[in-house]
Amino acid sequence: MDALDHQITQYSQSLEDLILPGTLIDCYEQHRRRLMRQASACFNDNELSWFLDMLNQLRGVADRQDDFDLLFDPMMYTENSYAWGAPPGLTINLPVLNSQLATAPFVTEKFRKMAEDEIAQFRTLAETYPDEAICGLALLAAAALVDRDPGITDRRSAIRYLALNASARLEDYWAEDDTLWKSAGPRLVKLPDLFLEQKESLRRGALESVHGPLTEVDLTCYTDEEVKHYAFNPGKFLMSGKTKHMPVCGYCQERVARWVNYARDAEERTIVQFGGKLPIA
Repeated sequence: MDALDHQITQYSQSLEDLILPGTLIDCYEQHRRRLMRQASACFNDNELSWFLDMLNQLRGVADRQDDFDLLFDPMMYTENSYAWGAPPGLTINLPVLNSQLATAPFVTEKFRKMAEDEIAQFRTLAETYPDEAICGLALLAAAALVDRDPGITDRRSAIRYLALNASARLEDYWAEDDTLWKSAGPRLVKLPDLFLEQKESLRRGALESVHGPLTEVDLTCYTDEEVKHYAFNPGKFLMSGKTKHMPVCGYCQERVARWVNYARDAEERTIVQFGGKLPIA
């Protein structure tokens, strides 16, 4: 990692520590990145690069990923999830992991054969790496997937976990037909109260040097009526005394932005309706 990449990484991490999560998916993403940083601390950059290259060999040239947070990315399964619009929370439902699904009695022969092939291929790719490294890499994968019970106890279980959850072939299978994953039911992931944690951090002065001291009012989300009022009356928003909350709360940013877009679209529809001019009251 060069100096610029290091600075960008530090900047991104500091933003995660300062910006309140706006949605449930934000909570999940921030939590998993925190777990990944902890799990990767035992490896240096060169080791991580070698591991990434090995896993990309399993995936194939067309499906290579540039980082572990993309390679072990449960976000790909959340495209239509309720969590994108839900407020911050403490639990999220996601599809089961490939490593969990593989033990289900109802998996198809196609899935079973594909899983066995991936495990065999990855076992060969990993044969020059010591047990400790493979187990550590599997724990990094479990952190990225926010899997609290990965069942990684030895080299064999670690290889199985990595091969199944890094497999591009199984991703393609899911994209073609996710019936098996739905049949297994959702995976319930419990999250810490990131909203409260970061709110307390901000109250203790994490942004004081930038925005001045933050009060309880600054950390309180706008009511639905305030959101509409501020979206249609930016001048009154600036005079409200509640402007400090906006830059630290993605949830309220999204809510205000939706109403601003609604107002803009309504104005454009009215202009079209009246032949290019707004009606005079």
